[in-house]
Amino acid sequence: MSRTSRSPRVWRVVRVCGLLACAALPAVAQTKPIPQLVRKGDKFTFLVDGKPFIMLGGQVGNFSALPDRMEGARESFRAMHLNTVEYPVYWNVIEPAEGRFDFSGFDQILRGIRAQGLRAVILWFGTWKNGAMDWAPNWVKADPARFPRVIGPGGKPIRVLSPHSRANLEADRKAYVAMMRHLREIDEADRTVIMVQVENEPGLLGSPRDYSAESNRLFAGPVPEKLAASLKTKPGSWKEVFGREAEEAFSAYAVSGYINEVAAAGKEIYPLPTYVNVWNGGYGTNDNWERYDRPGETYPSGGAVAHMLDLWKANAPAIDAIASDIYHQSPITYLKILNAYRRPDNPLLIVETGRGIACRAFFYAIADYSAIGFGPFGVDGAGGGLRPDMAAIAADFRLFQSTIPVIAELQGTPHLKAAVEETGIGARNLIFGKYDVLVRFNPPGRAPAGTIAQPAAAAPAEPSARVMVAELGLDEFLVMGFDSSVEWRPAQGSDYTAAQFLEVGEGVYENGVWKQTVAGSTSQGDYAGPTVRLPAQGALMRVKLMQY
Repeated sequence: MSRTSRSPRVWRVVRVCGLLACAALPAVAQTKPIPQLVRKGDKFTFLVDGKPFIMLGGQVGNFSALPDRMEGARESFRAMHLNTVEYPVYWNVIEPAEGRFDFSGFDQILRGIRAQGLRAVILWFGTWKNGAMDWAPNWVKADPARFPRVIGPGGKPIRVLSPHSRANLEADRKAYVAMMRHLREIDEADRTVIMVQVENEPGLLGSPRDYSAESNRLFAGPVPEKLAASLKTKPGSWKEVFGREAEEAFSAYAVSGYINEVAAAGKEIYPLPTYVNVWNGGYGTNDNWERYDRPGETYPSGGAVAHMLDLWKANAPAIDAIASDIYHQSPITYLKILNAYRRPDNPLLIVETGRGIACRAFFYAIADYSAIGFGPFGVDGAGGGLRPDMAAIAADFRLFQSTIPVIAELQGTPHLKAAVEETGIGARNLIFGKYDVLVRFNPPGRAPAGTIAQPAAAAPAEPSARVMVAELGLDEFLVMGFDSSVEWRPAQGSDYTAAQFLEVGEGVYENGVWKQTVAGSTSQGDYAGPTVRLPAQGALMRVKLMQY
């Protein structure tokens, strides 16, 4: 039928149907919003599916990211109450021969994580894994003439690819870009992968810098003008600008620039947020404190350790976050590291941590340092179940997971605080708008922390009490924690003398709405103020109060 033969009525119907069809197309083609880090003032919010998200992560072992092993770890992920799994992608596995890529295992692992309803962070084990080249492909390792290694101070090559080599960088970049292109093809609609770690604890383990002829030439020259300007230093040689840290800064410039190129190339294909993790060291923070704490000896030289953060931030803009790996058990050292990496230009992210302090550090990190994620290492142990040393952090995640929309909004404000037991600390005062809150740490079956005449048999192996208090409104609070009691009084200096509960109950959030699941209890004796008690297994409580 020719156009001129159609009646006006028929054309009106055709136009309406066409408009409806066009309106429907975007809904069919549209994918979920890409994950992104949003900064407002000094606060970062991690948006996943367009909503605030806090990673309750868990990293698998270094050798665990193979399909059968990841399949066997499903129950461990469930027992840990994770919302995100962190796992490696090995360069030598996806590119066994130059230019020939095999993503079959990659796809299988990703499908398994997606089937569990979890998110993923992939860890690129490329040029660097723990300051070495162990996960580079054999065709790279076997050709040192083309892919040069770092030359150590003794003139011999070490187990590290040189960050000054274009051939090394281009080979890594090509593989990383191929991975990101494939990831976009198979995951853009689902957004299972929400972030990418570019390399792993990068740097030079075994030498403070590369002593090859080309590197010696560069080290003898001036600090690049752009870097000196960014760091607000006078121009000069590396030694003139950085003094005793010259060799480490020289390596940090090379390593950060190398990784920035890799990350930027990947973002051109698929712009997921990126981060670099850090093997800590320097200035007394290294695990090997009984040794001289020097770059290239006790930690990889050139990594984004605390005293190199300004350089890394200036030279690697394609990296969205620098994430410290923290295995220290001293709360003083742990908090020092949290404070160093929580910066106005850097969201706090802990992707590797472990051992006893982790369950308490989670409360510090989320409430006091506005962490966007927290993840212990080695969650896939115990033959597919829950590792005993992970039970406490799993309990934290179980208690916390439903509160993420609420807590994420309160991070970075005075309305969210933590109280954590440490040796010698039996209670903490938390100051809010209308109320002072006293948190007492009372682990059952043992004397209070700091008791002088405490019998040896009763001494706690590890402090366990931890509490997070969120002020939801002027007279309303959310409380979660373990082994503690929490009491409210009117703020000091107010016109009120006491407080009492109006409502108190234990529950969870469902789709952002509070649902009471267990009737709460109050303690309203003549001399006791309104108090909630948090048992060893933990509790999530919501209370409403009044003052009189």
